[in-house]
Amino acid sequence: MNLPVCNGYEILDRITDGFFAVDERWCFTYVNSEATRLLFRSREDLLGKNVWGEFPEAIDLTFYDHYQRAIREQTPVAFDAFFPPLNKWFDVRAYPSSTGLSVYFQDITNEKVAHSQKEQHYKSLFEQNPDAVFSFDLSGNYLTVNPAMERLLGYRVEEFLQQSFVPLVSEDDLEKTMIHYQKALTGTTQRYQTKAVHKNGSIVYVDVTNMPIIINQEVVGVYGVAKDITERYLEQDELRKTKERLESFVHNNADAIWVIDMDDKVLEINPTFESMFGWSADSVIGKKLPIIPDFLKDSIQTIHESVKSGSSFVGFETIRERRDGSHLHVSATLSPITDLTGEVIGLTGICRDVSARKKAEETLHAKTKQLESFIENNVDSILIMNLDRRVVHANKAFENTFGWAKEEILGVHLYDLPFIPHEEMVVIKQHEISVNQETPILGEETVRSRRDGVMLNVAFSKFPIYDADGNMDGWSVILRDITEWKKSQLILQNSEKLTVAGQLAAGIAHEIRNPITVIKGFVHLMSSGFGDKEEYFRIMSSECERIEQILSELLVLAKPQTIKLEPKDIRLIMLQTITLLHSQAILNNVEIVTEFDPGVVMLQCDENQMKQVFINFIKNAIEAMPSGGTIKIQIKQRENDIIVRIIDDGTGIPPEILSKMGQPFYTTKEKGTGLGFMVSKRIIENHSGTIHIESEWNKGTTLEINLPFTRIDAFSAEIQMQPEIS
Repeated sequence: MNLPVCNGYEILDRITDGFFAVDERWCFTYVNSEATRLLFRSREDLLGKNVWGEFPEAIDLTFYDHYQRAIREQTPVAFDAFFPPLNKWFDVRAYPSSTGLSVYFQDITNEKVAHSQKEQHYKSLFEQNPDAVFSFDLSGNYLTVNPAMERLLGYRVEEFLQQSFVPLVSEDDLEKTMIHYQKALTGTTQRYQTKAVHKNGSIVYVDVTNMPIIINQEVVGVYGVAKDITERYLEQDELRKTKERLESFVHNNADAIWVIDMDDKVLEINPTFESMFGWSADSVIGKKLPIIPDFLKDSIQTIHESVKSGSSFVGFETIRERRDGSHLHVSATLSPITDLTGEVIGLTGICRDVSARKKAEETLHAKTKQLESFIENNVDSILIMNLDRRVVHANKAFENTFGWAKEEILGVHLYDLPFIPHEEMVVIKQHEISVNQETPILGEETVRSRRDGVMLNVAFSKFPIYDADGNMDGWSVILRDITEWKKSQLILQNSEKLTVAGQLAAGIAHEIRNPITVIKGFVHLMSSGFGDKEEYFRIMSSECERIEQILSELLVLAKPQTIKLEPKDIRLIMLQTITLLHSQAILNNVEIVTEFDPGVVMLQCDENQMKQVFINFIKNAIEAMPSGGTIKIQIKQRENDIIVRIIDDGTGIPPEILSKMGQPFYTTKEKGTGLGFMVSKRIIENHSGTIHIESEWNKGTTLEINLPFTRIDAFSAEIQMQPEIS
């Protein structure tokens, strides 16, 4: 049914939408009341006017494009658009016809403002959210990401939108993440933790929530929210590791560990507790601690009450009881266990078996007592000095020997010790500078002074003292009074001289008898008036001089003399010695042959003592050849020393006897004392020399003496060497 036109316009005038109609030339043919209100124009101003002429601003707006398309395609269009001249949003629907275009429009400015505010709210929530917010399509490709997502993984928005989430998930968590993503696509919200890969390659631990995006009851993608939990995860991981380390510490600790509650009931023990005390965990947990001996229960109860009040007891030594009733010496530590509020909720105990240490301490104490007794009761004077060279201990022998009380010596510096003579102090200071401080000194002979001024000969020894870690802690000084020993050594040497002199007497008597016989013969001739008396006197005088020389050498040998070191020609000393032994060699059918290096060989020595040594060794060589033979005596000079060799071709020395040479009173001679070789060896050593013997049974013996010498570059006259003596 068709309504009259007037009625149609009346209806259009009453509708709440704005309405206008234009013909094919875009001229207004009708404008309703709402349209005039919305456009702020009257009908008279618009009817018959061109719409683009009246509203030229619309040509550059979406209105123009939509209206043209509707006329061109004869298709209705609907759109929202903003019209700047009126500062309004319009909801527009346009319907074309063959004669023009009918347009319905509404002012939706308020709705648009409200919607815009809502969008801004959501946008702000999206962009300002401290958590990473993102969305994926059905293939897992990023659709949107917020700034927090950029900060989380280090990529820019453009980089996210060009990839899926798969490369950004740690390989070992990818399968789990894909499963949760697939479940979200089925419409189920998922929450899980995974590891994401930062742009710099580091791992970021995240807590993720995936929610399906549903439009018209169809899932079209996935929303995601990710919270960075790296710090929390690392803290939890460290807490877990700490817990594991603590459990490992308790379980594998070499000390016994237990935990008891406030009622003294055992909550936990470790394996060492079981092995140390013999109780199993099942037999102990939930019961009173069974390791306290009866006689200590009252005291331990007092200690437990103190620990429950917050105190700790560290490393106190006590006794604990094993299941078999035996007791252990232990070092125990008791500490309170508190909750997060600081309230004590239990006790923990750590027990270390120190029985072995206690035994070692007792042994050490006993050894210390023994050492103290050894030092205190030693007959030698002993001083202990610290690294500052101050005396920290002196024994009784020191007091008795030198006369100073230990109280007077303790704390005194080495350089201030009163028993060291001034001239010896100079030597000590030089020695301290030049010698390595840790080098021991063994038996060095020197002198020290008693309090009354008497000088004592002492054997001085110094040893470093080390602590338990092997670090030098001081010095031990031993002073042995050898004054009487030195006297006895001198007596021993003189006694040996007299013994040698007595043994030489027979040979010397034979040597003297020959010139006396000559003298007696010439005296008889002279009394008879026969011959040339002047010639007789010359011969008699010569023989008397020979007797005088022999007796002089014998007296020098036998007479005690003060030791005096002087530069001497060792060859001359040897020749003078051979003179004494010449007659004894003849009597035993022994030839003495000398091989001396040319030149002056000066030795810093005591001439008398060196003769005593040579006499002893040559006489031994003569006696080793009862059937006669040859003794070869060599003197050779090397760079820094002199070698004296006495070589015989006698019976030799068996190995079992050779090893005992030098022992006091050991001798193979029927009338020997066994002191000759010992005294001779001591003399050589006092001259800083050495003796070495090589012998082969039935082939002979070679005795080698090594002596340091004093080099003489010039000498006023060469000593006239005597020819070989045979």
